[in-house]
Amino acid sequence: MKVIALILIDPRHGRLGHAARLDADLAGKTVLQHTIDRAADVAGIDELVLAVHDPDHDGGSVDAARLPCVMPTHIKHAVTGWSLQGADEHAQADMIAAARKWSLAAWRGGIAGMAAVDELLPAAPIARLLKERNADAALVVRGDWCCFDPQLTAEQVKVYRSAPESLKLVFTQAPPGLSGLVADRSVFDDLAEHRTTVARLLCYNPDKPALDPISRDVCVAVPASVRDRHRRFIFDTPRAISHLREIADRLGHRFEGAGAAALSDASLALDTENPHRQLDLLPQQFTIELTPKRQATGPIIPQHHLAPGAIQRGAMDTALAIDIVQQLGEQGDAAILLGGLGDALLHDDWLRITEVARDAGVMGIGIETDLLCDADTTAQLRAAPVDAVSVRINADTAAVYEQLMGLEGYKTVLDNLQSLYQPGGRFDRNPRSETGVQQSTKRERVTPSGGDAAWVVPRLVKVADNLKDMETFFERWTRLAGWPVIDRFETGNGLIPDLGPVPMRPPRGPGHTPPAHRHKRRLTILSDGSTAL
Repeated sequence: MKVIALILIDPRHGRLGHAARLDADLAGKTVLQHTIDRAADVAGIDELVLAVHDPDHDGGSVDAARLPCVMPTHIKHAVTGWSLQGADEHAQADMIAAARKWSLAAWRGGIAGMAAVDELLPAAPIARLLKERNADAALVVRGDWCCFDPQLTAEQVKVYRSAPESLKLVFTQAPPGLSGLVADRSVFDDLAEHRTTVARLLCYNPDKPALDPISRDVCVAVPASVRDRHRRFIFDTPRAISHLREIADRLGHRFEGAGAAALSDASLALDTENPHRQLDLLPQQFTIELTPKRQATGPIIPQHHLAPGAIQRGAMDTALAIDIVQQLGEQGDAAILLGGLGDALLHDDWLRITEVARDAGVMGIGIETDLLCDADTTAQLRAAPVDAVSVRINADTAAVYEQLMGLEGYKTVLDNLQSLYQPGGRFDRNPRSETGVQQSTKRERVTPSGGDAAWVVPRLVKVADNLKDMETFFERWTRLAGWPVIDRFETGNGLIPDLGPVPMRPPRGPGHTPPAHRHKRRLTILSDGSTAL
């Protein structure tokens, strides 16, 4: 059996579109050198392979002198080339990046359940590399994963080697960047053949219900202090880079080779000693309410329960919206959702605002809408530079839709969704769509956002009157769109009656810590310019 450590290197771009900084100094070494040295220390590895991304070179020897590193001498090593081949692989790479932009610090749980290890995919280039090296399995990381734990990863390799026929994929619940992915070559072959992701194996599948894999041997346990550390340990976004530099300064000489527990403890100590330090920075996620207006008027709509004139703000001034997104573009990791209380598509300049956001460098752009629009607006949405479209459907039948939304619009929404998935449309590249893939090789990457892919996320607010639709809604859109969301009904801090059938708020009281990190990473900007955590 041959197990290799495979380091995927892109000298130009990070996985989310940021400029690569593999040659940056971190605690006296380049970022790439840290990654290589950690990989070389993983027990159970037979060969270390550096795979350098080159659009014109796929496979074969590559000159290591062009890299900011020194190769280790105590382990067999090789430097080779890899690239994405064809529209399919480019599209899947964009889809994965788009899904991760709202969950940068989570080990899984992005759109479509996308996990941190999915940032290592698409699988097809990895499968080709394993075939080239005649390897049975691989530990895979990227060049900027300079903090992954060699001991934790060695345990993953040990688990795989103990039963390679049954434990073909081994992962952990460590935060992004603290562990790699260990998997059999057959796993990468299957992922490549079906154009799918690790998330697909870890998430609920209505066709094959099963226990969560975190309860099985394929998940190597990590301490709760590591699992619950909501931070990104990858040298890519400005926020993550700054935090890793602080950790390195705190640990000093102990940073080199420090394990996941030591890194997590240092990260927690930095946040604990100065609990307001994160507030010195803007949050990472923003909801921008372009307008509080919605066409729907039924009881599931908050406006339905408020007195006329209770919401006195109107549509956001376009100049203000442009000013906001241009400022957020300077942040480097901002993910914005245009929506909030209203329907973003009802703002006269929503498309222009998304284009300005893209050109300003906003990393992630989403739209929140009821999708009760005409064909021209749907066509504009297909062409818009967005990563995700969140569609508030709230029902799975026309009768329930009319009851809750207050109008006969269910067919309009479904027709518009169908239009989004038509061949040649923007969103027909969804990996879970049945409509195929647009065969286009055009690929422009001038800013972190605006790639050639976008997700549609159907949503349902859970209330007593749509419980009968909830199961079919979830299973239907899991199959068709890849990732529906069930939301709890929000009362606006008691301003409107609670229509939820059961309590859905997170636990509070002794033993339950409020998710304070959410308040530090999310901000809502209302249409009059006021803000709220």
